[in-house]
Amino acid sequence: MAPVGLPPGFRFHPTDEELVNYYLKRKVHGQEIELDIIPEVDLYKCEPWELAEKSFLPSQDPEWYFFGPRDRKYPNGFRTNRATRAGYWKSTGKDRKVTGQGPNHGAIGMKKTLVYYRGRAPQGIRTDWVMHEYRLDDKDCQDTFSVQDAYALCRVFKKNGVCVELQETGHPSMSVSQYSPTVTNDYETMSPDVPVASSSCVEEDDKDDSWMQFITDDPWCSPNSPQATLTN
Repeated sequence: MAPVGLPPGFRFHPTDEELVNYYLKRKVHGQEIELDIIPEVDLYKCEPWELAEKSFLPSQDPEWYFFGPRDRKYPNGFRTNRATRAGYWKSTGKDRKVTGQGPNHGAIGMKKTLVYYRGRAPQGIRTDWVMHEYRLDDKDCQDTFSVQDAYALCRVFKKNGVCVELQETGHPSMSVSQYSPTVTNDYETMSPDVPVASSSCVEEDDKDDSWMQFITDDPWCSPNSPQATLTN
């Protein structure tokens, strides 16, 4: 589906609660979402630097939102396959509960933080690409259809806030905010990432040596409406 026309000054800065309780919940249950602003993309068939052109939300913020299927490593298993062609996404720290506001302020979903590594485990090189993966609990997904077909909502960004690539000449190319499909080949051929130390953008230190974790079940509740900020 093509992206909708957005008014000038539109900025999309939803809270964790809004992402889970409105956008993801409606996607999983097949309900209409007022604005078609989050595309469906198989993130593990793309490299992170290829995602800018797939976003429906061109903005100055170097971050993008996508719905993606929770691809399973094994047909009847619960482990998620997070390997791409050039690397893999590795979970870091513990999953965090996303809680609702108001009278029903219990857990409504889970948030996982992942970091992208180039190469193959365990020799992968850590980069500054980060993904926040939001999900509903599996029980709610099973009420709708097979858990293997359940969706996650992902927010992808770079910790330094600007994606500047170096071409073979040594000169910097355009930033993420200037990125367009006409330079896709450059992104595919260049090596956009270098190892970086951990930073505050990753919520916890890398405590898990496994790059794939089991998905846990947690109850969620509380209906709330989304917010989208209009700025001048």
